[in-house]
Amino acid sequence: MTAASQTMTEVDVVVLGAGISGVSMAYHLKTKCPDKTFVVLESRGEIGGTWSLFNYPGIRSDSDMHTFGFGWKPWNRTSVISPGSDIMAYLREAVAEQELDQYIHMGKHVATAAFDSSADRWTLTTRDGTQYACKWLHMATGYYRYDEGYTPEFDGVERFKGEIMHPQKWSDKVEYEGKRIVVIGSGATAVTLVPSLVEGGAEHVTMLQRSPGYYFSLPGKGDIIDHAINKVLPERLSHWVVRMKYIAFQQAQFMFAKALPKVTKWIFAAQTNLLTPKGFDTATHFTPRYNVWDERVCVVPDADFFRALEGTDEAKGTKRRAAVVTDHIDTFTEKGIMLKSGRELEADLIVTATGLNLLHNFPCNAMEITVDGVQYDAPQAMVHRGVQVSDVPNLSFTVGYANASWTLRADIISSYVCRLLGHMDSKGYTRCVPERGDAKPEDASFLGLQSGYLRRAAGRMPGQTRTGEWAMEQSLTKDLLRLKLKRNSALFESCALKFT
Repeated sequence: MTAASQTMTEVDVVVLGAGISGVSMAYHLKTKCPDKTFVVLESRGEIGGTWSLFNYPGIRSDSDMHTFGFGWKPWNRTSVISPGSDIMAYLREAVAEQELDQYIHMGKHVATAAFDSSADRWTLTTRDGTQYACKWLHMATGYYRYDEGYTPEFDGVERFKGEIMHPQKWSDKVEYEGKRIVVIGSGATAVTLVPSLVEGGAEHVTMLQRSPGYYFSLPGKGDIIDHAINKVLPERLSHWVVRMKYIAFQQAQFMFAKALPKVTKWIFAAQTNLLTPKGFDTATHFTPRYNVWDERVCVVPDADFFRALEGTDEAKGTKRRAAVVTDHIDTFTEKGIMLKSGRELEADLIVTATGLNLLHNFPCNAMEITVDGVQYDAPQAMVHRGVQVSDVPNLSFTVGYANASWTLRADIISSYVCRLLGHMDSKGYTRCVPERGDAKPEDASFLGLQSGYLRRAAGRMPGQTRTGEWAMEQSLTKDLLRLKLKRNSALFESCALKFT
């Protein structure tokens, strides 16, 4: 038996994951629950989560950094849509400034978590045999698998003589300068890759999509209103005002899209027609079959994706080296991809930007979790307030927004969990469990979207209702009213939570 397998660390709270959600929870535990002992267990070798994992060209935020940054650490850089390297630097600063690194244990991949009702305690065992005991377990591991992305089964892949790469596995060893590249997909990753690969020296880049998505261009370094606010107001106040402006914009555009879908589609189409080269077939390539925000909208900073498309760039006097093809894949060939239309796309490198794989057993992934020896099974559970799962005591999780910045909800949930822990202490409770009772799942999509990666995992996720305490609604306003502004008596005593 190794020395590691003999150790046991006992704390009040264990947080799994040191990405944005884990850092947020660590900050709130330190500042809101100073009497609590806690550790953050990170399976990888550095903090950052998504922003440490993904290293493909152009990786950047998919929402503005004024709201993607923490409420307790203002974003003070000039960029609004920022590269992954800036986000990693920001996270390191946040950890250092708040002295959170002392709580983070790297390289600790938890294999099992067992709850014992006789002691109201979790026992966690890592792959290296280290054990942790805690009264509360918080999952800050997101909702998708880190070990692999989603790649459909394409016919004839073995015939292709070039290189095939999923963005989740991208490394500095990938050479693409001077190569013909096909990027399969039309989501945020694909739209980020195309202009970045062109800028990085690819001979030609083709984005191959089965069907179009929605893209909207925003200024990468803020608009004139941002600049005016920053010029007139003191720094701290200007940060707050600009942040509130972006929060208001996010909420307003989402509600507008849901209330007036036809008008919203027209606005998106008008901007797309304005930004694409003259004569570009926007009807085929940029007219989705669904409404805005039925699936996620991709932000395009400074129209870089549109500017990369084929045609003459009058500003630079050069020919753009990117194209969009809307078709279905028939088979891979030695030279590239044969489409259903009979057209062949020749390539040296094929990038499968085809999406994410959601966690096997949300929110636990490959970790085996038991309550008094009974194994947790996600499809048999229900989500409570988008924070806990039914019939699992003393466990919470963070999932952010899909229609706004992830961090907004991460901070709300962190604050909520700290309030819950404080409430339990004040009442002398040692256990909190959402009891499902007669609640039944309804046909409500996870994260409120119909994206492919969510549809693929629908049968593997906990159930939820469309509204009420068993719903995980994607609404900042409702979360503020429901999780942050309510008094403790209304928040914790008049609901499905059972305390003992």
